[in-house]
Amino acid sequence: MGVNWNEGMMRWAPHVDAAGRVYPLTHLHPFRYELPISDQRRVEIRVAFAMHCFTRARAGSGGHSQLYKDERETRCFCPGRYALSPRLPTIARELATRRCGYAKNENYVTVDVPVTEGKTALYGVFFNVLRVKDSAGPAVLLTIQSAYELALSRQLSMRGSIKFTRLVELTLQGVKPRPPRS
Repeated sequence: MGVNWNEGMMRWAPHVDAAGRVYPLTHLHPFRYELPISDQRRVEIRVAFAMHCFTRARAGSGGHSQLYKDERETRCFCPGRYALSPRLPTIARELATRRCGYAKNENYVTVDVPVTEGKTALYGVFFNVLRVKDSAGPAVLLTIQSAYELALSRQLSMRGSIKFTRLVELTLQGVKPRPPRS
């Protein structure tokens, strides 16, 4: 495994609200794990998280203290997304055992069903995968692009399904899987 495998990946600074409450984001720092694939090989999965996992689009109002920005964009810190975000590292590690499907914009999606305070929710986790070319051996960058609670009354825009291990195999071969035709 490469020494600088996480070079260029975001390590999110904590969010501090107007009242001084600190929301640590260390659980969304990059990490890696090995995934066995069908031909007896192991592939390094390098996991990164985008800002959309704990922020939402900016609304017309909403004080300056709720803003969170990086070098590309400014969004509003979202306590609801943040509250669910500690689930993401486990979900990333478990993708090989979860139902995954095709989402929009060359992303994939899996749905988690957390139960908090006696209520069931649908947690959509949207991700993409890219082949990593370096001397460390076969590797794939898994980026969790966005994750948020889905409205129970709204249809999830998941088309078809694909096993995560198959998605990784195809990605390593340089093949972009196609979603089923509607």
